[in-house]
Amino acid sequence: MNILANLFGWIARHALVFVLLVAAMAIYGQYRTAADASHTLAASIDRIHGAQTDLKATIETLRTTAVTTLDDTPRISINTINTRIRTAITQRTALQNRRTTGINLLTAPRDAITSDIRRDFDIEILTQEITFLTQLRNNIATRGRALTLDAEIKDLDRRIAADAATIASLPSRMSPSRYIRCGLQLCDLANVYAERQATNSARRATLAAARKNLGKITALATPKVVIAALERHLNPLAVTAGAQGEALEANAQREAERWYARLGIGNLFIPALWALIAIILTPFAIRTVFYWVLAPLASLQKPIHLLDSAAVIPLPTDRSFVSRAITPGSGHELLVKQGFIQTVSHGGTKATQLLLDSNHPLTSIIAGLWFLTRIRGGPGDTTTVSAIQDPFAEIAMLSLPAGAAVVLQPRAIAGVVQPIAAPLKITSHWRLGTLNAWLTWQLRFLVFHGPAQILLTGGRGVRIEAALAGRSIGQDQLIGFSAGLAYSTGRTETFLPYLLGHEPLLKDRVAAGSGVLIAEEAPGAGRPKSGIRHGLEGATDAILKVFGI
Repeated sequence: MNILANLFGWIARHALVFVLLVAAMAIYGQYRTAADASHTLAASIDRIHGAQTDLKATIETLRTTAVTTLDDTPRISINTINTRIRTAITQRTALQNRRTTGINLLTAPRDAITSDIRRDFDIEILTQEITFLTQLRNNIATRGRALTLDAEIKDLDRRIAADAATIASLPSRMSPSRYIRCGLQLCDLANVYAERQATNSARRATLAAARKNLGKITALATPKVVIAALERHLNPLAVTAGAQGEALEANAQREAERWYARLGIGNLFIPALWALIAIILTPFAIRTVFYWVLAPLASLQKPIHLLDSAAVIPLPTDRSFVSRAITPGSGHELLVKQGFIQTVSHGGTKATQLLLDSNHPLTSIIAGLWFLTRIRGGPGDTTTVSAIQDPFAEIAMLSLPAGAAVVLQPRAIAGVVQPIAAPLKITSHWRLGTLNAWLTWQLRFLVFHGPAQILLTGGRGVRIEAALAGRSIGQDQLIGFSAGLAYSTGRTETFLPYLLGHEPLLKDRVAAGSGVLIAEEAPGAGRPKSGIRHGLEGATDAILKVFGI
């Protein structure tokens, strides 16, 4: 059985891999173009986002940077400012001439995008510097004009005050010193000084109006780089990345819609829903019919009789154990299945027997009863038999006297103690025309004839009990029964557990008589409960059960 299970498992695994490979290749061929387009769009978005990250880091380093290294101090002359303005204009022109025309943000490398926009940053910073230095130059020139006007107005105020003081200190009109010759006439000094005072006052009023137009002149503080102006250069990146993201979503949506339309999924919803309902309900309907119609008919069928009569099989005096010491005795030999010898005496002879029964080679191989260890020992030579690789298995001893016969599943046999001169005899019995055989999927029965002692193994042990008034047992638990007993099938006792899949439909029945029933305590102990491996083993067990293995 292990060979078939491994073979079927190997075939199933590689068949599954082959199907997956074909499906993967088909999907790859169908979606390659769309995947390439999506990959291109995604790569463009990644490059743009990477450039945005680099440029934002650059902006952060400029957030507290002064727009120029020049400041508004008395040491800064207009010539110095003019020189820096000319230099900045030259640098800006050179950067503008080196600017790439129409860089493609969709295909350009990340470094190229970053370099191009950093060049725009430098141009923007130079423009801000030129603007500020021009304002600073005008401010310094205006301050110089204001200082000149203030000095002239102050000088005129002094002159006007001096003339007023002179007029106040002139002698009376009767004094000759009050007059001065003006050509052929005498002029009053008061009038002369008053006229000069009026001229200075008019001049002062003109200068005061000009000074007022200049307003209050203060020093200009050197500004920081305008970050908002730099961030505006990132707008094309954000717009392009957004457009690429929308294109990527649209591409995926178009592919989904194309396959949706090609497969006609919209028209399949209702049929698929009905199919799903049918899939869900059909097993319950089938189980209901089987339980109330087929199973009662099966119970009415004639039981299977393999042998008309056979010697009585004695019940064992002890139960199954994890290990069992076997002493073959003189004229007998022990045949042990692989993986069941725990310890063995040094004495005696050991050899390999190819098959348990050469008349049934395929059955022996499938059941694992090949390459058996044959032990023939003298008095006191003991071999300990135990399921070394199964932590839940126990060993029971079934004694078959001469003339006794038992139906067994070979998978449960761990070893045999038999007379050397009379090896264990196995006969096959087919029941193709019996409904009970078809219902249980066991068309062949293997009968083991004594004299022999058979070592049986099962999960959590093997129970050998008298048939008494007849016994009913689950099909996966039944290992064997006396060949003289009638065998049939019967419906399980409870409907709802069977309907929900917790109980099998049919159970094996052994009629009352002088015989034994052999059952495995826990068939599922230590076995996987789900998964592909469990499904393959279940299918293998079902196939082997047809042949009574």
